[in-house]
Amino acid sequence: MAKKKLIKCKNCGEEWIPTDVPTKKEWNIVSPMPDKQGNVTITRMATWDCPKCGKNRTGAKAKTKGEFKEEETPKYKIEHAISSGEKFNIADLAEEIGFDIESIKKIIPMYLKKQNSKGKIDGDFFIPG
Repeated sequence: MAKKKLIKCKNCGEEWIPTDVPTKKEWNIVSPMPDKQGNVTITRMATWDCPKCGKNRTGAKAKTKGEFKEEETPKYKIEHAISSGEKFNIADLAEEIGFDIESIKKIIPMYLKKQNSKGKIDGDFFIPG
């Protein structure tokens, strides 16, 4: 059986298994180059508070190899929803990508500015303009 990689606190030296301590934040890092078989390594990064001293620690929670599909990323889904020209429910989008509604409401204006698009948030709906 493979030995599990431990996360070690740089402050107090406490060690823990990444899945045993609740994370504060998680995100994916995708390797820029595939391996010889054409698979991409996706590393799930996370931040934790040390269970002993409370110091913040960042590290790799898990790694996987697989086919990377851009259309499955939150960024793609948000950009596609905005550029579709269709009215959509922000709560539905938030649930689909695993974000809270308030985060999506903050992200939409940034994408509108980036894409030089027009639209507005009306309650829990995005209305293209």
